[in-house]
Amino acid sequence: MLRVIFDTNIYGFLFLEEDYETLIKKINEDKEFIVYGYEKVRKEIRDIPKTTKLSKKARIGILKVYDKITGSHLLKNSLKINRLAKKYYDYYKIYTI
Repeated sequence: MLRVIFDTNIYGFLFLEEDYETLIKKINEDKEFIVYGYEKVRKEIRDIPKTTKLSKKARIGILKVYDKITGSHLLKNSLKINRLAKKYYDYYKIYTI
């Protein structure tokens, strides 16, 4: 079984897909692939500015995508998960410059 944590931007990309509901359904139906939620990722989505109608709509839509995909699978904040997130961030920062 593959267990993953999606980076925040993945939920935005899914939301932009024309048929994102079908993608969500396929992700949820695959019992060998579980997406875990993480409070810091959800907080980043909640922090999307609500300055325009479009940004409000995007924020709500992306939160719905996040909630539908992660469901009840939630990782609690811990030292291990923070280390993993830091490693990912450091790697991402090096290779996206």
